[in-house]
Amino acid sequence: MIPPFRLFAALLLPASLAFTAEPASAVRRVPVEKKEHILISARDDADWRYLAFPSVVDLGNDVLVAYKRGRAHMSDPGSVIELVRVDGRTGQPGPRERVAAIDQVVTETGQWVRFPNGDLGNYIDAQITTKAGHTRIGLHMTRSTDGGRTFGPVERVGVIDGIEYGYAFEAVSEGRDTWMLAMTFSNLTGGKSVYPGRVAAGSVNVIHSSDNGHSWRFVRNLTEEFGNIPINESTLKRQGDGFLVSTRGYDDRQRLHLTDRNLKLIRQVDLTETYSFIESHMGRPRLFEHDGAVYLLGRNSTRQPLPPARRAPMQLCLMRVDPEKLTIPSYAIIDNAEEANVTDGYYACPYFRTVDGKTRLHVITYKGLDKQPPQIIRLEYLWDEVR
Repeated sequence: MIPPFRLFAALLLPASLAFTAEPASAVRRVPVEKKEHILISARDDADWRYLAFPSVVDLGNDVLVAYKRGRAHMSDPGSVIELVRVDGRTGQPGPRERVAAIDQVVTETGQWVRFPNGDLGNYIDAQITTKAGHTRIGLHMTRSTDGGRTFGPVERVGVIDGIEYGYAFEAVSEGRDTWMLAMTFSNLTGGKSVYPGRVAAGSVNVIHSSDNGHSWRFVRNLTEEFGNIPINESTLKRQGDGFLVSTRGYDDRQRLHLTDRNLKLIRQVDLTETYSFIESHMGRPRLFEHDGAVYLLGRNSTRQPLPPARRAPMQLCLMRVDPEKLTIPSYAIIDNAEEANVTDGYYACPYFRTVDGKTRLHVITYKGLDKQPPQIIRLEYLWDEVR
């Protein structure tokens, strides 16, 4: 229930600034203005209609969006990584381009890495399908040395300090340095199964490059460092002299971790346990900073499933983070507050534009309703209504 004083204050505020309070003392922001645009439609290709897992790099004039085009999430050998260039001023998409394809291989989640020298790398989760299921064949990548206009051949990243990785989550560059989060798998060199019931699932590690991704070295096994917690998709950003990390757990937990410069843990918190509006883990979380504040963006559910529902509704949430206290002062449901039947979606990436003195948040993500093939979409908000 909303305390009377807070309800009275909400009634006096402009609609764009109205809020309600949650039991865990986080404020819910309610966006009033929202725009949704289809960037790439599932109808563009009758056979390859599954569009998913966008990754974004903002180059100013252009915003490059890489995404998977296939038939399903995994199980579709011949799927490719495509690229669409979004006009940085108008938000309009250009023609589709192919970035990467590997014969008879499932290509998933092409993750951008922007290196200090301006090169762009796209790191691809490459898999094959067998009678036993899906098998990682090692992380692959393609590189652009001309600002994303052209890309080189798709190459296997290979073994790094005795370990070959299968899935890259995110990277940050600062000065001459690049740090990347990547996951090991038991069938790849140096990997071992660490989670009961998930035979191939390994650890989440941080690797480092000081030569724009031409070579890498191992830095830290975060799975071990954070207490042998069962994690997979994770996100990191520089925070002062160290790092802030958020991890998605196989145990249906979302966590925040603060580390020193060497990725050694300082402290951590279980967000799912702390906040009533995070009912499980968050799909493909993204940490980012804007106007001096830190935010966590990702797929979430703000309530538990109720019978006869099998699961809580899938939503896209933006959460403001206090990186020192590891708390969430406020949050906003920026898509599907109405709890429609979103059956696939919400690997989301943000970028910003200021027009006529107003800053707007743009979010590139994918979404499918009622088990229909998902599409690549762009969501747009007034920043002051969700920040």
